Amino acid sequence: MKISQALIDEMVAHARDDLPNECCGMIGGRDGEAKSVVRVDNAAASPLRYEMDPQGQFDALKAIEDGGDELLGIYHSHTRSAAYPSQTDVNEARMWPEQVYVIVSLENEEAPDVKAYDLADLKIADVDLDVS
Repeated sequence: MKISQALIDEMVAHARDDLPNECCGMIGGRDGEAKSVVRVDNAAASPLRYEMDPQGQFDALKAIEDGGDELLGIYHSHTRSAAYPSQTDVNEARMWPEQVYVIVSLENEEAPDVKAYDLADLKIADVDLDVS
């Protein structure tokens, strides 16, 4: 997935803003290129997991589609662990199997790590982030 450094920075800022809890949101774009990130409230309000607020999820998807884009991915943060999917992340991905999952790790808050994955079929596969 192609993505600008500015969008990566937005996701990292969101992760920091929502500490001590995980953040979550949606990535819009087209033809494999991210054009926007939309914050969604973490209804779980937990440092260990995220649960997209249903109304926020609907509003985010509508904003992406109203802008002429499609949902390319879902992002969330890990507050104390690496940018690698947990078993919960993999299980939850069954609801949106075709999306790219981006994880922002604040395990080392001074050096955030951002990685992307394909989680279809309950498997973890790396997705290259082409950051420009």
